[in-house]
Amino acid sequence: MKELKEHKGIKLTKVSTKISIDKPAEDTWEALSHYGDVHTFHAGVEKSVAENSNSPIATLGAERTCDILDGKKEVVLKERIIEYEEGKYYRYEVFDWKNFPLKAMFFAFEVTPLNSQKSTLELTINYRLNPGFITNLMKWKIKKMEKEILMGYKNYIETGIKNVPIKTLEKRHYQFA
Repeated sequence: MKELKEHKGIKLTKVSTKISIDKPAEDTWEALSHYGDVHTFHAGVEKSVAENSNSPIATLGAERTCDILDGKKEVVLKERIIEYEEGKYYRYEVFDWKNFPLKAMFFAFEVTPLNSQKSTLELTINYRLNPGFITNLMKWKIKKMEKEILMGYKNYIETGIKNVPIKTLEKRHYQFA
C-alpha cells in the first residue's frame, strides 16, 4: 500500500493502530471484506448501505454510506475503496460527509498473518480536519475512534457475536500495538 502524506495539495496527519486477532488471516479478511454491510456486526456504525452495487463485499471502487452516532450528532460518511489487494489490504476515502469537520480522510485496513491461527489487523487513518488548526487538537479523538473500530472487528472475528456496544468492549482492556 502506498504511503499517503498528502492529497490534492492538502498535508495529512497520520494515526495508526494494530491489534492482534486470535484467528487466521483468512478469517480476519472475511470479516473485513463485509464493507457495505459493516453495521450488521459493528456497533460503532448505526447504518451502512452499499451504494454502487448489489454486493456489500469489498472491491476496488465499492462505495458505501455510513451513519454514525457521535454524541448527539448523526455523522454521515460517504466512502469509496481506492486501493485494494484481495486478502491483504484496502484503503477507502471519505469523499462526502455531514456533521463532521473534514477536509480529507482516508482509512486503510491491512491484514497480516502471524501464524496459522493468528493475525494482526492494522488501521491507518490519514486526515485533515477543517479548520486545519484542529487537526492535531483532535488527534486523540481520531485515535480513540481507530481503537473502537479495531475492538469491534476483533470481537466479531474472534467470537462471532454481532453489535457488541463499544462501551462493553472498552471494559475488556484490549492491547494495541
